[in-house]
Amino acid sequence: MKILLITQWYEPVKGAAAKRTGKMARFLTDAGHKVTVLTSFPSYPTGIVPAEFKGKLWDKQKKDGIEIIRIWELPASTQDSTIKRLLNMLTFAKSAFWGALLLKPYDAVLVSSPSFLSGIAGLVNTRTKKSKFYFDIRDLWPDSAIELGVLPKTGFATEQMKKLEKKFYNRATKIFTATPGIKDHLLTEKIPSDKIEVLLNSVDTDKFKPVEANFDKYGFNRGDFICGYIGNHSRVYDLETVIKTAEITKKNEKIKYLLVGEGETKQKLKDLTQKLDLKNVFFMDQMSLDELAPITGLFSLGLAPISNIGVSQESFPSKTCEYFASGKPVAASLGGDMAKIITEYEVGFLYKPGDANALAEIILNLSKNPEKAQKMGQNARKLALDMFSDKIFAEKLISSLKD
Repeated sequence: MKILLITQWYEPVKGAAAKRTGKMARFLTDAGHKVTVLTSFPSYPTGIVPAEFKGKLWDKQKKDGIEIIRIWELPASTQDSTIKRLLNMLTFAKSAFWGALLLKPYDAVLVSSPSFLSGIAGLVNTRTKKSKFYFDIRDLWPDSAIELGVLPKTGFATEQMKKLEKKFYNRATKIFTATPGIKDHLLTEKIPSDKIEVLLNSVDTDKFKPVEANFDKYGFNRGDFICGYIGNHSRVYDLETVIKTAEITKKNEKIKYLLVGEGETKQKLKDLTQKLDLKNVFFMDQMSLDELAPITGLFSLGLAPISNIGVSQESFPSKTCEYFASGKPVAASLGGDMAKIITEYEVGFLYKPGDANALAEIILNLSKNPEKAQKMGQNARKLALDMFSDKIFAEKLISSLKD
């Protein structure tokens, strides 16, 4: 089939969204499909467009057998205001609309949301009856936008978004959801079960695996108990509680905290760390997957601190896949299906969002019990192989497009 993948975030952008859509494009190409990606110029998370794309409204290139069409959007960094980041999504959606309209209809169009409004471009390109429309949902919209305060609970804009949501779901040949919880939500909206396929986030278990960590290279000591976080520094992740936990445990000089990534709250977190005069908290810039793999080897415990926001509590952070594959237990403040998995497979610990004392107790106890940490790490590696491997992701994706 000729497949058009519409996504605002695509390689070389780093982050969970680009990881997922990059895998989709590669796996579908490897399966013999001809894939075209309609995406933006790569400015996330800095808001700076690379020199090779500056001044352009569109660009076309081919890489690894995949045709990539890049279109203009208003660049925005993770440090920009909510309004500017919303305009970033809106301008991409508008450019994608015209791009999809000018392109010939494809056999299938796969839209990854967010950005939610990109679905309009998908409908435009599937304007013939023969075209199939696939909608990949990583985050529930408009629900998440309402809970984050981007949209009001009621009003014209919110009502229009809900109508659009229904249109996407009804038109879709198949809906992919990143978690079982999202599927359950769709079922309550009367979406047929056979239309929905749970496509869990996944990890390259050959790249992320238990390794002998090079502590000296990164300025740590071999006996350190490192609590690590990788990913976006945003309101969705309660990293302030991690900093407060670091203050509670600071008397134990072996316990250290490493936060890797970028985002709107990073400077605030750095300021809080400095204000509390913490010497046990370290920050690293966002990295590629190849760079991240040895970093996770440093961790004794992976952190997934989800904020107390309803839709976020049902999420499945892709970072947990990397932790599991690297053979690391996790400490998470989330609910839903992921919480059940952590408990059932004995791969980590749960605590209430915002409870720094509870997280500190988990860390202090595990740092004194290396046998338990090792056993949980072994369980985590097995779970990654059995449930969250790229191989499983690819098989489900390809078979679903054949239906």
